[in-house]
Amino acid sequence: MFPACVLFRELLKSDHLVSMVTDGRGEVFCADIEPKIVLDTVRYSDVKIFGVVSYLIGIFFRFLRLWRRETPDVVVGFGGILTVVPLVVGKILGAKVVVYEQNSIVGRANRFLKKIADLRLSTFDLGSCWTRVAAPVREEFGRNVHYHCGEKITLLVIGGSQGAASFTRIIPDALRLLEPSNRRRVEIIQQVGEADAEKLRMAYEDIGVKAMLEKFLHHVSEIMAVSQLVICRSGASTLSELSTVGRPAILIPYPSSSDDHQLHNAAYYGRKKAAWVLEETEEIAEKLARLLEQILSDPELLKSAASNMIWESVGGATGDFVKFVENAAKS
Repeated sequence: MFPACVLFRELLKSDHLVSMVTDGRGEVFCADIEPKIVLDTVRYSDVKIFGVVSYLIGIFFRFLRLWRRETPDVVVGFGGILTVVPLVVGKILGAKVVVYEQNSIVGRANRFLKKIADLRLSTFDLGSCWTRVAAPVREEFGRNVHYHCGEKITLLVIGGSQGAASFTRIIPDALRLLEPSNRRRVEIIQQVGEADAEKLRMAYEDIGVKAMLEKFLHHVSEIMAVSQLVICRSGASTLSELSTVGRPAILIPYPSSSDDHQLHNAAYYGRKKAAWVLEETEEIAEKLARLLEQILSDPELLKSAASNMIWESVGGATGDFVKFVENAAKS
């Protein structure tokens, strides 16, 4: 949702008429955006195939009626089954179709939509039929801040929309295994669910680690800018933000991500030596502790990874993305 919201706002700045299509889950991230169409939220794993088909047929005719009156010039999809119907209807009515794949493995919806797309954009190099462009990133992340690494290390822990709960166990367990001298050098800023906050606070107090715990990090760009290291999942939006700010990371891919796309995303940054990749196994706390000991013993590792994290083209990514959409409308 973050890249879609950024694109929406940038197109508005250029005096284009723009509308957002999302569901109840996505609406949380674009409450200030109008106009928008909010579809019913359907968890496809919880309903029978007949229910899914009925739902998709219903919104097909809804968009057909709506867009017959005023067909968009371009329809842009950012992945997920929700995008299939609007893009198909747009194609039928003569709109240009743009699909964007944020991950290193093409999702199921985009595998289908790429067959009808006029333009295929992707964060990663996915082959000749895809044009690579960095994801649109929120404006506040565009101010790259000089990376400084001293004796104290501010460690930012972000669980993201999926998988924050397991970090409440993994991170304190790993820090407990550090040498006391290294543990005293670490200060934590961590996103945590309300149900786990008190337990996590007590765990950090028990091992003597200073921690600031937040249910939601409203100014994550500012917090990321003062952090020396980030522990997070490897969703596409988070990785784009890290690339913009230039912060090294320990990536722990969400183990239940579709087609293991988070593991593949993380592997790219691992090969680039911008991040360290750890899979979430039973030994994750021990592996994380060993890695943190290694990093804390050699600050040059962090400085080198911070430099490698910055993607040279990411600074103008939003403008580039807008140009691609505008050119698609003209073609």
